[in-house]
Amino acid sequence: MAEPYTENVLDAPDGEIVCWCSKVSKGTILAAWRLGATTLEAIRTVTGACTLGRCQELSPRGRCCSREIKLLLEAAINAKELSP
Repeated sequence: MAEPYTENVLDAPDGEIVCWCSKVSKGTILAAWRLGATTLEAIRTVTGACTLGRCQELSPRGRCCSREIKLLLEAAINAKELSP
């Protein structure tokens, strides 16, 4: 049975896995961003996400997790810019 996932990572709960090969959740990625990891490379360094190169094979989305991580970073940056 496939693990549950949300196609649009922006709608996913914080506990949902984003990087399937390293088992890194959306919440972990956002926590790293709040601590200053504002690029894909920094997220890789801090969380280990997007480092094993097996997400395309392991993810139910059938693709590398870098796309989802970039979407999360863009949304977090945009939300911060729009905050009062």
